[in-house]
Amino acid sequence: MDTLPDTDSPNSGPRTLRRGLHVLRALQQSPDSGVSVTGLARMTGLQRPTIYRLLAALVEGGFAKNVGGSKRYVANHNIAMTEPGQDPRIELALPILKNLASITGDAVFLVVRDGYESVSLWREIGAYPVQILATFAGKRQPLGVGSGGMALLAGLDDETIEKIIAHNSDRLEQYGGMTGREMRQLVQNTRTRGYSVVGNYAVRGALGVGCALYDSNHQPYLAISATAITERMPAPRQREIAKLIQNELKTLATKI
Repeated sequence: MDTLPDTDSPNSGPRTLRRGLHVLRALQQSPDSGVSVTGLARMTGLQRPTIYRLLAALVEGGFAKNVGGSKRYVANHNIAMTEPGQDPRIELALPILKNLASITGDAVFLVVRDGYESVSLWREIGAYPVQILATFAGKRQPLGVGSGGMALLAGLDDETIEKIIAHNSDRLEQYGGMTGREMRQLVQNTRTRGYSVVGNYAVRGALGVGCALYDSNHQPYLAISATAITERMPAPRQREIAKLIQNELKTLATKI
């Protein structure tokens, strides 16, 4: 993550806002276990007193919260939601997401690529009593960590994949001890199956299945994934869900 100058000046409101947003972005990119003030200082290049002031404002505004009385903080998952009109891909995929969540009973996600990261644009929650809400609208993480991001990553050329893995190498361990070697193996598995299966990395006890939709240039355009507790995702059900997603994506392909 790029750092911002940690200096104040008269009329520095815009600078303070930028730094606050920088801290919020760092929280959104951090694992669900949260990140400490020291970690935020390292990620943003800001001094710890500045981090404390900005965190206080973010917590007061409901954009961040403390993790169970510890010294770690996370972004508030109920803030930073994306509205359907803000991205045409949401409008395009929303009926499919709702249908898949209804059929599977599980949480279904719309995921896109942004450089070296994946971004969740939307989440639909199914009716099954136990939900694994592995991510949320606006959540960013290294591309390939989750099943939607892995479906996108596996669709890229090998050179681009290597650049992405190398760029994210310092962050991968935060996600269940993920390594570059494991990520490369997941890429190969995804290409062999035609869909991704990723479990216990971004969220322990969760397993997701993801499929990508390609544009006219054969580049990954978006991915849809479904995530449930691991016990609910034996191999036959993984294949069943992948087929459901792929069928929906075929319909979606005619609209892009």
